[in-house]
Amino acid sequence: MKTIKIKTELKDWLIDNITNTIHGLEAENSDEFNNWAKAFKREEAEFVVNMEFGNDWGYDTRDEITEKEAIEYAQSILKTILDNWYR
Repeated sequence: MKTIKIKTELKDWLIDNITNTIHGLEAENSDEFNNWAKAFKREEAEFVVNMEFGNDWGYDTRDEITEKEAIEYAQSILKTILDNWYR
């Protein structure tokens, strides 16, 4: 299983994963959401990841995590973004 280095790779991996996921989303009967998803900027994902990252990974003593763990973490950040997309 692929691993991701926490200090040098994880932030960029999360930002890219979240941005690409949002760009691929489409809601039926919601042009407003679809427009928002297509226009979502990498910088917006970067802002949220930076807010969460230090609190969640600053004290982790491991050098790497599995891609599975990174995906689960990205999903939790993605949920926060999607829960607040309209604000």
